[in-house]
Order: sequence, then structure tokens, then C-alpha cells
Amino acid sequence: IAKGLENISNLTVISFSNNNISEEAADDIAAVLSHNNKLQKLYLYGNNLQAAGAIKIAKGLENVSNLTLIDLSNNNISEEAADDIAAVLSHNIKLQELYLRGNNLQAAGAIKIAKGLENVSNLTMLDLDDNNISEEAADDIAAVLSHNNKLQELYLGGNNLQAAGAIKIAKGLENVSNLTLIDLSNNNISKEAADDIEAVLSYNNKLQKLYLRGSNLQAAGA
Repeated sequence: IAKGLENISNLTVISFSNNNISEEAADDIAAVLSHNNKLQKLYLYGNNLQAAGAIKIAKGLENVSNLTLIDLSNNNISEEAADDIAAVLSHNIKLQELYLRGNNLQAAGAIKIAKGLENVSNLTMLDLDDNNISEEAADDIAAVLSHNNKLQELYLGGNNLQAAGAIKIAKGLENVSNLTLIDLSNNNISKEAADDIEAVLSYNNKLQKLYLRGSNLQAAGA
């Protein structure tokens, strides 16, 4: 398919999701991306690119600066690819939706991704679910949240933020009041973070969905 796209340069949407694509195809996909600088939406979720494939994809996006949506969820991408993904984010300041759930970025990778988002201020969706992110990355994620006051959906479930991390995330959301969905499930948050989370909820009156399952809030936190 990628070979057939060699002479096409006006693509605005590319979706190769759920195709069991491994790192071996990444060079060819990257070649397509490299000459489609009008690209706005890239869907590659549910493949098996791993870090090596994600790095190649990122290299292919070096000259693409109009992306509004990137979805690399569920690709077994580890922290090794985070620098390259962050570089893509840094020159796509129109980005509105970023999906990276179900990878294994860990704290180190999440910090790099957050650094790449420093100049992005139009996010409406940020999905970092299930990335084994610990409290160490919370300050950097909170910094991203603090200058994205259009954010509507935030997914941070299935990480390991604990109370200290959740408090930092809540502080980062102090100027965000358009949230319709918050997912902090399965983060071992405990009751210590409940006051800060409550503050976020109090000024997000458009909120429709709140996920806090598996958080060990106990009676005092609830």
C-alpha cells in the first residue's frame, strides 16, 4: 500500500490502524508521510510498531507541521521512542488530540512527551492511559495541562501516579474548566489527593464522565 502512495502528496488523513503492522513496514509508511506535509490526522493505533517502528514514523513526520490528531495507541512503544515522538509534537503546535494509551512510556518517556508539548496549547484530548507512568512525571504532565485550557478529555488511568502525582495533576488543571471526562482510575491515589481532585471537579461543571475506580479513596476520600 505504501509503495502505491509514492506519488501521492495531498493526503490529509492516513489510517493504518488495527493491521498488525510491525516495525518492518515503518520505513515505507514513513516515506509516505515524508511527502505528505498537508497531513492533519494520523491513525496508527493497534499495531505492533514498538519503539523502533515509532522512531521511523517520527522521522517521516519531520516536515509535517499541520497535524491536529496523532494516534499511536497500543503499539508497545517504550521510552526509547519518546524523544523522537516529542520532536514531532514540538513542531505541530496545532495539535488537538494525542492518543498514546497502552504503550510502555513509563515516567521517563512521559516526561519527554510533555516537553514536546510545551508549545501546544490547543489540546482537547490527551490520552496517556496504561503507560506505567509514576509520580515522577506528574510535574511535567501538569505543566502541559496548565496551558491547555481547552482540554475536554483527560485519560491517565492505569498508571501509578499515587496521591502525590494526582495532587500535581490536579494543580495543573486549576485553569482548565471545560473538562467533560476525567479518568484517573487504577492509580492508587488514596484519600490524600481527594481535596485537590474535589477542587478540579468544583469548577468543571460541564463534566459528564468521572472514572476513579481502583483508587483506594476509602470513605474519607469519597
